[in-house]
Amino acid sequence: MQPAGSIVVVSPHSDDGVLSLGASMARWARAGARVELLTVLALDPASTAPTEGWDRRAGFATEGEAARARREEDHRACVVLGVTPRWLPYGSVDFDRHGDDEEIGEAVRGSVESAGFVLVPGSPLTHPDHAWLSSLVTERLPPELVALYAEQPYTVRGGGMPFARAPAGLRDRLAKWRAIRAYRSQLPLLGMTRDPRRGPLRLALVDERVAWPRQ
Repeated sequence: MQPAGSIVVVSPHSDDGVLSLGASMARWARAGARVELLTVLALDPASTAPTEGWDRRAGFATEGEAARARREEDHRACVVLGVTPRWLPYGSVDFDRHGDDEEIGEAVRGSVESAGFVLVPGSPLTHPDHAWLSSLVTERLPPELVALYAEQPYTVRGGGMPFARAPAGLRDRLAKWRAIRAYRSQLPLLGMTRDPRRGPLRLALVDERVAWPRQ
């Protein structure tokens, strides 16, 4: 399927959308679609809360430092793909959420109201943030608007093949490879630095998978 018009990819954290759908986003943008990457749990750039868990292991001292650095990585990746990044200042599981479900749901709905399609994490949803966000968004949007995508690298590492293959050519896969490499703070945590070229390249060559809504 080649969606037209405006497309929004909903990403839980700053990197999930590109890791999962970078080649497809590049393909859609190159075909003339308006593609936006909406990261919901992009953290609060002004927060001085100390980091824990994932962002501490990435080398960040505060939530604000992690937010600013990861947004800059996201921006560089989006430039490569030809898509527009947008960030909401809500916290991941390691921080205060900075809003309740109703507030966040309304913020997301307002951010995607003009989209022709909204792509939401669909599988395997093993991370609590991913499962929570997928449920939050799908409950608030019309089903004919929502497509589900397979999350990477978790799907390929688990050996699963949910949903239908999303076609992508070599040009778009190479764009994804370059975009993945923008996430320098995340690659070590994702196990992609033992061979920094091979790791992102292998993921870029994996088929992306989407369940489109019935029209």
